[in-house]
Amino acid sequence: MDQRATIAVSVIAAAAVATAAVIATVMNLGERAGAANIKNASTPEKIKVVASFFPIYEFTKNVAGDKADVVLLIPNGEEPHGWEPKTQELQVVQSSQLLIYNGAGIEAFVPTFLSSGNFPRTIFVKASEGIEMLSADVKDLGEEEAKPIIEQGGKDPHVWNDPVIVQQEVRNIANALKKADPANAEYYEANANAYNEKLAKLDQDIKAGFSNCNSHTFVSFHNAFAYFTKRYGLTDVWITGIAPESEVSPQDIARVENIAKQNNVKTIFSEDLVDPKLAESLATDIGAQTKVLSPLEGISSEDQQKGVTFIDKWHQNLDNLKVALECQ
Repeated sequence: MDQRATIAVSVIAAAAVATAAVIATVMNLGERAGAANIKNASTPEKIKVVASFFPIYEFTKNVAGDKADVVLLIPNGEEPHGWEPKTQELQVVQSSQLLIYNGAGIEAFVPTFLSSGNFPRTIFVKASEGIEMLSADVKDLGEEEAKPIIEQGGKDPHVWNDPVIVQQEVRNIANALKKADPANAEYYEANANAYNEKLAKLDQDIKAGFSNCNSHTFVSFHNAFAYFTKRYGLTDVWITGIAPESEVSPQDIARVENIAKQNNVKTIFSEDLVDPKLAESLATDIGAQTKVLSPLEGISSEDQQKGVTFIDKWHQNLDNLKVALECQ
């Protein structure tokens, strides 16, 4: 039996049950309906919004406040590069008014969603729309890893790691919420402005943190900080490519080690969602320590339980970078 037939059977069965219930409760129906109308009038149903992964979820939650129900599609603890949804995630998106995603290939499933015709009531919102994006370095990626990035424009998706650029994503999210729920447009606009003020403060904190440093070169785990380094005048040497699962050859390791030694790098960064063994091995080879530099693609379950926010994570990153760059 195909999906439409299954749905039809379910609807028929549900209708039969509902009819029986109506007959059994006919004497009380008017009273209950009146109570329901009063309840609905005082508590209108919130719009349902799905946000693709951690930073997009954080931005959307802060703009939506208590006027929309926002759910996270890619679970925290899951690396979003190459993640594919299961049936239950498909159903969550189908039941929502908005799917807000970053774009540029980090959500590899989006083109399939868009072309499937299975989401007739869901509006897809590309948060990075209108942002001038850097070209992606995909030469070290496998075919499957490179495909979604190339198909979606060949751009580097990691714009959220620049707290100035990402304010455009917040504005795009606010505009989508205002269009979907015009009754609360002023509320969404105010929340977006308030959150962008926090991002502007984060930018100032980062600038102040890097105002007096002995070094400007650091070694990250994967190439997720191009927008960040461009903003703050730093140099990032990454171990893997634009996706953390990229294959790393002995030549790549030797290249990173040579650059690290030439620049007297004393810290090798790992990430919070990948195995740290490669970073630890490289650190051992050059006599360096390891610390975590989160690409903010997700957070650990422990951080989630603690209520750690996007801005909290960036302050953790800043503290660790100041150690690595010997900042005063």
